Amino acid sequence: MNLDLTQVCFNLLGLFLLIAVGFGMVKLGVVSRDISGQLSRLLLKVTLPCTIFTSLLRPYDPSFFREVMIILLLGMILFPVNALISAPLARLFRVPQGRRGVWAFCATFCNTGFMGFPIVLALFGEEGLSMAVVLNITFNLLVYSMGARMICADRAAVGEGVKVEWRTVLFTTINFSTVLGLVFYFGQLSIPSAVLTPLTHLSNITTPLSMIVTGMNLSNGKWSGLRQNKDAITSTLTRLILCPAASFLVLYAAEALLGLNGSAIPSVVFVILAMPTPAVATILAENYQADQEFAALTVFLSSLLCIVTIPLTTMLLPI
Repeated sequence: MNLDLTQVCFNLLGLFLLIAVGFGMVKLGVVSRDISGQLSRLLLKVTLPCTIFTSLLRPYDPSFFREVMIILLLGMILFPVNALISAPLARLFRVPQGRRGVWAFCATFCNTGFMGFPIVLALFGEEGLSMAVVLNITFNLLVYSMGARMICADRAAVGEGVKVEWRTVLFTTINFSTVLGLVFYFGQLSIPSAVLTPLTHLSNITTPLSMIVTGMNLSNGKWSGLRQNKDAITSTLTRLILCPAASFLVLYAAEALLGLNGSAIPSVVFVILAMPTPAVATILAENYQADQEFAALTVFLSSLLCIVTIPLTTMLLPI
């Protein structure tokens, strides 16, 4: 797979300009900062599921099943590898007790859907997006199981009382749209144009909406806390630099071992693994009585700095 680096940079520049639009809309008072939460729900509950579903409405390719298995395998390897890197680094960076679990979670997991999907779609098209959708299956399985235990790592009884709520893991609009899309793909089922047209329109909203909402969220960030919180900085640098570097090495080896030369799989997975900390870090920290403020600060900082790091990491493509 050959990517035009100039075109990649222009695509990323366009996306980050949309982030600037969202940021400016709030700062200039065009919209209220409170509306970002409602737009996020619209994105996650409506437009993003439509994007996932429509990305899988394409002609059948016998090799796609093999691609699905490879991507699932890579996801089940790479997220734990990132966790194995993050845990000792939390001690090396002298992260205080009571925060190490959240620190490691924020460094391990990435924003697969909210930012990952739009960027992959811009760089690789719908074929790349369908690969990212498959990787998101492993993310959902691990973030609410392994990730929940990481969040609770500093509690008095580690592992006790950390109950994985499988309904939360499995029954989401994202997973439903993924399964439905795979059924339509492998069954090569058709959709009436009267239904497909609004689905396509909603799908087309996802990329600009997600970038604008990201900018709105950045405008709500607590800039003052960054200078006094080195842990947020070290976790962000681990998430945006060290973990993608480790993922790059694993994917480079996998490319040779699994015969992926010319395939977009390594590049798509690498771009996803270079995304910032997901907002679910704040939600889990709140649910399990961890350091919610630190999680929110790290989400904010990593989302801000990824504007610099993502263009740099794409220079390593193709893997």
